Amino acid sequence: MSNPKSPNEVDVIVGRNVRRIRNMLGMSQETLATKLGLTFQQVQKYEKGTNRISASKLVAISHALDCSVGQFFTDVDASTNTVPMPNVSIAALKLAGHFDKIASSSQRDAVSKLVASLARHGAAHTPLSEE
Repeated sequence: MSNPKSPNEVDVIVGRNVRRIRNMLGMSQETLATKLGLTFQQVQKYEKGTNRISASKLVAISHALDCSVGQFFTDVDASTNTVPMPNVSIAALKLAGHFDKIASSSQRDAVSKLVASLARHGAAHTPLSEE
């Protein structure tokens, strides 16, 4: 039987989502820690899932990151408890954060087509040995 005080998969996913959202905003662990009155080491432990995040701290984090508490539960599936989170780069997360701030749907569509085109052309010119 696992230790009831150790984090389970949902705790790990919540921490991972805190990190994902913080990175999308371009915010450092130190900045988030200062906003929460914590050390960056504590934020690091939350993000790694080493320490569980209390409900009141989740609310404080959501205010500091200007997001809803529900966003921390992205990728948590009620029937299986977890869904794997795709492995994406920090640059991709930042791009996604900026993309969502584009007000014009036609501009978002143009950016999406540009990125897709660049990705297609980049993949066509990347030798397999570099993957």
